[in-house]
Amino acid sequence: MASEGVHFLSPDRARYLVEVAERAREELGRWAGQRVNYDATALQLLDEWIEHVVRSTPSPPPSMQVLWTAFLGEVFRRRYQGEWVVREDDGKALGVLCPMEAGGLHVVEVARQVRRRIQNGFADSLALFYVREGALLRGQVD
Repeated sequence: MASEGVHFLSPDRARYLVEVAERAREELGRWAGQRVNYDATALQLLDEWIEHVVRSTPSPPPSMQVLWTAFLGEVFRRRYQGEWVVREDDGKALGVLCPMEAGGLHVVEVARQVRRRIQNGFADSLALFYVREGALLRGQVD
């Protein structure tokens, strides 16, 4: 256990999320018509893909939400050397536990952010979330 209410995923479940993220990366690349990496540019494309889907299906199926969550989580996990976790303080929610440059650990709430993005549109942009959380992890928040 990383801290109270936060539990690491088993290696099999973490590997499954990596595989789901890879499927998301491939689908996002096909949808966007370009090669996609696990980076901030891809999150801008993911925002657009989510917007496209939500226009026709305001409540995307859980499988689609897991696809988006896995991709967002992998961007953080790879960039900040994080680990997949489940936070159980307010229901179970997938997150990525990342080390902070100033010391300590921070759970990036990827599943909750994807839900907010679906509900609130671009006001809860994943690309902006990545910038804000990255600044926090690097200790650049005023």
